[in-house]
Amino acid sequence: MEIHKAYKFRLTPTPQQRILLAQAVGSCRFVYNHLLALNKERYDVEQKFIFTTEMVNMLPHLKQEYPFLSDVFSQSLQQSLRHLGDAFQNFFKGNAEFPTFQKKGRADSFTCPQKFRVVEETNRLFVPKIGEVKYRNSLKKNKGGKPTRIMGTIKTMTVSKHSGKWYVSILTEQFLFDQVNHHDKPLGIDVGLKVFASLSNGEEIENPRFYRKWEEKLALEQRRLSRKVKFSNNWVKQFYEVQRIHSIIANSRLDFLNKTSSQLVNNHNLFGLEDLAVANLVKNHKLAKSISDVGWGKFRSMMEYKADRQSKTVVVVDRFYPSSQICSSCRSRKIMPLHLRTYVCEDCGTTIDRDYNASLNLEREVIRIAAAI
Repeated sequence: MEIHKAYKFRLTPTPQQRILLAQAVGSCRFVYNHLLALNKERYDVEQKFIFTTEMVNMLPHLKQEYPFLSDVFSQSLQQSLRHLGDAFQNFFKGNAEFPTFQKKGRADSFTCPQKFRVVEETNRLFVPKIGEVKYRNSLKKNKGGKPTRIMGTIKTMTVSKHSGKWYVSILTEQFLFDQVNHHDKPLGIDVGLKVFASLSNGEEIENPRFYRKWEEKLALEQRRLSRKVKFSNNWVKQFYEVQRIHSIIANSRLDFLNKTSSQLVNNHNLFGLEDLAVANLVKNHKLAKSISDVGWGKFRSMMEYKADRQSKTVVVVDRFYPSSQICSSCRSRKIMPLHLRTYVCEDCGTTIDRDYNASLNLEREVIRIAAAI
């Protein structure tokens, strides 16, 4: 089985290299926005769009019109236009909104599909048109005390900037041997807000609430940002400070979800998850902030790809399956409003925590589904 895995490192460029990296990011953003605007104009006149191949073929003419584009690696500019083409395709397929203009300071990045080089022995990275840039190998060390190396075949490299710092993401292609798929050690997982997840083995995973911990500090820094003169030096510094807090929240959540999903996948073989309509749930203004903070969608995707790599099974139970309304003991059913946290069965007298009861029902349902596969 072939999989794609990315390794991300912090870059430590020289002052001159920072200028060249910023120029590369700005040029890629420029061609993206320029062709997006051209597409809009063409559609207004001819009711047609310019797609990927035609956009890439227009680059030589753009370089003549805008000579600064020649200072940037041409394949990075082409890749930026391919991203625009993909955005159009996703829009036409109904999977995304119409592409919008890229803004400076938001998702600043460029991709090199070829002609880059990684020298792991010296922690250096050769970036076309920029030169060798140092990076920090911050990956955890293995038992032998040596840094973890990049495994697999390196495919592409993406350089990005966030909070005033530069990073590189190296995408690799790896081959994993398929393993025997077992359906023993089942586990039902009921995610929630009071606790992150209730497991059918009786355990509970606490909800860390990372955004709530930093909410007051973030609001303070955002107020300070609003008082600065936009795009002044002090505004830029404060903007990076706001981004830094957002990074802390996002990275803390990502680390928690990674560790939690890995632990569950390593210890069990069959998983039952709810098919939650997160996009609809966040429309509830009273719960939207808490739902966004908990990261249910990311947790599900992590469970699915990690289980797949170990030949284990994740079954997403139909969203209309009433896991919270069914008694896990006698299978009778009753209406359970959200404010009721304890399930009391009127038929058999079972008294059980609402979320634990739902996880038991999910485990039973996933066993039934797996048996039919």
